[in-house]
Amino acid sequence: MRLTRREYLLLCGGGIAAAAARDLAHQWHEIARGTDGVVGAAALHLGSGARLSMNGGDRFPLASVCKLPMAMHMLALVDEGKLEIEESIEVLPRDVWSGVSEIEQHWPARRSYPLRELIELAVSKSDNTAEETLYRIGGRGMAFTTRLRQWKIDGLRIDRSERQCELDRNGVQNYPAASQWTDARVRGLIAKTPESVRQAAIRNSLADSRDTGTPDATVLLLARLFRGELLSTASTTRLIAILQGTTTFPTRIKGMLPPGTVVAHKTGSIGVTGFAIATNDSGVIFLPNGGLLAVSVYVKGSTRSDAERDQVIACIARAAFDRWRG
Repeated sequence: MRLTRREYLLLCGGGIAAAAARDLAHQWHEIARGTDGVVGAAALHLGSGARLSMNGGDRFPLASVCKLPMAMHMLALVDEGKLEIEESIEVLPRDVWSGVSEIEQHWPARRSYPLRELIELAVSKSDNTAEETLYRIGGRGMAFTTRLRQWKIDGLRIDRSERQCELDRNGVQNYPAASQWTDARVRGLIAKTPESVRQAAIRNSLADSRDTGTPDATVLLLARLFRGELLSTASTTRLIAILQGTTTFPTRIKGMLPPGTVVAHKTGSIGVTGFAIATNDSGVIFLPNGGLLAVSVYVKGSTRSDAERDQVIACIARAAFDRWRG
């Protein structure tokens, strides 16, 4: 059932004061009615440890939220002395991804970037060329997932690069080895795939456990990052600053928060015409009372508009903000 804008405002524009009879869990379930997809959400107050989740143990496609744990793995390699933060990394032809990528716009005139900049672009700008490069030099899926297991984050997994996800999601079979991937070749393979095969693969991707995460695991990862439990002080400080500089989708977690509220977050999206596989945002809200609130919202399988899906995330975040703002 689709909510009217007035109903949205009653539920989250005025927060708890405007819906005094409702507790937060009930608010979230009411807000989730604003999409025909499945909504998962979790909030964890870092100071008190208080938490709430809705479908928090369910798996959702990570989309570009995967770039957060990927960046953490790369910074862990720096902390271990296996990489240097200013080390120059060559971007190979198979890394280049057109579309969401500042690097692609300057390639091949510029082919090398310091690791620091690749991490910044992957997280704050969601640069897909940076992601492909980090995935390659970081040890690929097994290395990232192993790191998450070492950190005891069991609800997140990274199995494939975004390019391989794109091929699988579009039903491309018998594709060439990764070393032979170029943007033109990948898009050519997708274009040759029958539309019926593509549509079936897109729907089936919702049930694929690879490259998925749960809201509960995502807020735990964020909490442990902000508490300094996983990375060195320098790497923790660096990544939090990068997350605060995220420019993508300010209409999601930040969308209904008071102006000037600081949010360190990572967004993610996967969609085709008329169908959104994933609409995600996960981050930490800096509360006016000095507290920190980790919030993760995933929406999958929705046919609603971009604005409607984003507003569901914004309202869930605002309701949580009002609950813990102090």
